[in-house]
Amino acid sequence: MQPSSSDNDSLRKRRFRIQSEFGRARQWRSRKSRPCDTCRRRKTACVIEDRPPCLFCRGRGLDCQSTIEPIQHSRLQASDDDDEAMVLVEPAAEPSPQEEQVSPEQVSHGKNDHGQDLLSPSASVEDVDVRNWRRNHPPTTPSSTGSRLTEAKVYTIEDGPNLTGHSLGLSAEQDTNLLASFRSVIINETNRVDGDIFQVHAGNPAVGTPPLHFYILRDWFMPYDNRIKEESSQAIEYRVGTYGPNLVRLYFKYVHPVYCVVSKVRFLRAYKQDKLSIPASLRGVIYGMAAVFWKRDPTLRAIPRPFEQYELFHAAQASLERELEAPNLWKIQACLLMLHEKAAGNGTFETPRTWTLSAQALACAQMIGLHRDPSDWNIAPWERSLRKKLWWATYVTDMWSSVSHGNPPHIYRASYTTTDLNMDDLRFDEDVPDDLRDMVDATSATFDISTAARFLELTKLTQILHKLLDTAFTDHSYRTAVLDAEGQEAKLLEIQSELESWQSLIPQCVTMSYTADRYSFRNNGPLHLAYFATQVLLFRALMTPASMAAKNSPHSSLRRFFDAAIDQCSDFLEFMNEITPDGLRAFWGRHGRSQLILTGNFLVYLFLLSSSPDHVRETFRLLELFHESLQRLGDVVDEESVGLIRPVALRIDSFFTQAAQIMRSGSTTGSYSAPMLVDHQDEASTTSPIQ
Repeated sequence: MQPSSSDNDSLRKRRFRIQSEFGRARQWRSRKSRPCDTCRRRKTACVIEDRPPCLFCRGRGLDCQSTIEPIQHSRLQASDDDDEAMVLVEPAAEPSPQEEQVSPEQVSHGKNDHGQDLLSPSASVEDVDVRNWRRNHPPTTPSSTGSRLTEAKVYTIEDGPNLTGHSLGLSAEQDTNLLASFRSVIINETNRVDGDIFQVHAGNPAVGTPPLHFYILRDWFMPYDNRIKEESSQAIEYRVGTYGPNLVRLYFKYVHPVYCVVSKVRFLRAYKQDKLSIPASLRGVIYGMAAVFWKRDPTLRAIPRPFEQYELFHAAQASLERELEAPNLWKIQACLLMLHEKAAGNGTFETPRTWTLSAQALACAQMIGLHRDPSDWNIAPWERSLRKKLWWATYVTDMWSSVSHGNPPHIYRASYTTTDLNMDDLRFDEDVPDDLRDMVDATSATFDISTAARFLELTKLTQILHKLLDTAFTDHSYRTAVLDAEGQEAKLLEIQSELESWQSLIPQCVTMSYTADRYSFRNNGPLHLAYFATQVLLFRALMTPASMAAKNSPHSSLRRFFDAAIDQCSDFLEFMNEITPDGLRAFWGRHGRSQLILTGNFLVYLFLLSSSPDHVRETFRLLELFHESLQRLGDVVDEESVGLIRPVALRIDSFFTQAAQIMRSGSTTGSYSAPMLVDHQDEASTTSPIQ
């Protein structure tokens, strides 16, 4: 039905023109105040808080003025614009797997088809209005698939300026499958985009992988957060003074070959261009860990070190607590290094701080999605490799920190999907370009296959350890061992077979006897100490329960595996004899203390559970040899390495001091130290228990 002429006249009468002006405060989509010329051309929000310039022009230093007459729109056009502006959630068809593919040119050069640099998903997280966001994120429809295939982009979650990507897990605030089809930005009260949702992987229902998304958020901090970070950064640089480059060189020479968690070339590049762009936490821990090797530098050894390591770690930790408001790959590297602060010289037991710091590292890793496999993500190849490396470093940290205190690991098998590392993942970012080679020692300038092999083998060994911990060192598995001893033993023997295979298949370059012309020393000791600690835990599980009844029963698992345990300890003592003074003063990491304690205590365990005179003599001889090794190392230990052997040395010394009394008393309860505590209030010097 056609409208009558009177109806048309009525419609025409309803139309009116709003007189607009420019120069006053203007809210988004105001029709009484004109936008400036720049915002009109860009079709972006023109928000004037009090007087020009608007937020967009102010942020870019542009001339903010309005000289163009407003464009007249028909009522229908205005209605369409309003609808467009109000629709924040846009439909998108399921992208095909082909849409996520990247050409070889993009992978090798890190550019898209138009020759642009790597794109950050932050492209839409600016001071823009919803219409501008919609223009940057056109709906995906089947008809547009062909054009999108030619515009595939390689993104990086990491390098957005003042932006952070937070992983959206399956239980996050919005369903991940819904986000695959409908996504929107989050607009705050001033019509700025507070956060965007970025898809890194479309998922694959055929194989059961979900879509993966990240929040892309601005790093807006409270003033006191910024102040604490700035003060920490200044304190670190003030204490280090002009020796920062020397410490960076020492770090990559002595620490990185054993624990290669820092992205070497990225760090060196950022440090050379603007070291303050690197978080204070990471600079502080790198300086601090390198400070242990101050006297190994020919230039520094004659100069008294102007700071203590704990000062740098204290400032780094203070900054890190604030930096974790916006976790990223730099900050997870700082978390992983933070727990390797030099142990206190008077420490006998491992501090609980090791465990809490490992939990902090894991929390940071999960917030940035390191526990999710990035193999198929639409991100730069370097970032995929780095994310995998940092996840497995977090995994190793969690497992060995749990052993230090006997706690169950935070990570369980169903909590991550990240695939295993390979040599190419570790090769990335290791070859230092010519313009940065003056920042590192000659031995640190190129990729070293033994460094990569060392880390790969530690990861494989830790996976075996994880299986062992789940099988034998939880309350539930302890109950299983009691109720189904045969089944438990079969599982443990499978793990033993895996350990034997690992030991027989390790590359020659990570053995204790390996030497090469290019290096006078390779620090393979920490890897082998971790192996012997794992063997000790395995034998403790196989020989459980360590009771008097088992000691007296020839058919008990304690008696059946006793000789094999002695042989394993003999191999461990050969390893101890191979530790040289240079090896002792090298980087062992914080877990080396607890690993040495485990193996030393196991020697005492075997001696106390010996069931025959021959076993008593043999195990006592092992203890004597271990004691001699510790004394030999004690003669060459320095203040930087004493923390490694002191706890186990105290235990073995205490054993030899108390062994005769313990064996005579045969005590199985209470405290062995109670008989030696003298009650001075008693004139007869009678003993009193610990109160």
